[in-house]
Amino acid sequence: MIYLIPMNKVKKGNNLSGRKRSAKKEASGVARRVDEKFWRLAVESARRQPRLAFYSPIASAVLNYWKNVIPRFSISDLLAKIVEKEIAARWPQLYIRARKSLGVERGRK
Repeated sequence: MIYLIPMNKVKKGNNLSGRKRSAKKEASGVARRVDEKFWRLAVESARRQPRLAFYSPIASAVLNYWKNVIPRFSISDLLAKIVEKEIAARWPQLYIRARKSLGVERGRK
């Protein structure tokens, strides 16, 4: 099975017909084929630059506290585990496919 990652949540209860209903299903995470061209680009990008960045002063404060309190605490390792666990829960088929495409047995290399 191949899935497309939904980029935004769709509220339930709207009466949509035809094409709009189809778009709503895609956005809600219903199975759809992955565009192979974009998948290859995503894998190449991940190999070139595996880092991600996001803005969160709250997460920064908490994680920097733990970094100062716990010897050899790695913010990157913890965040990678948290994000990968959530990705595996939300998009299991894409998670498995990414592991295979990148040659990763369990977790990260």
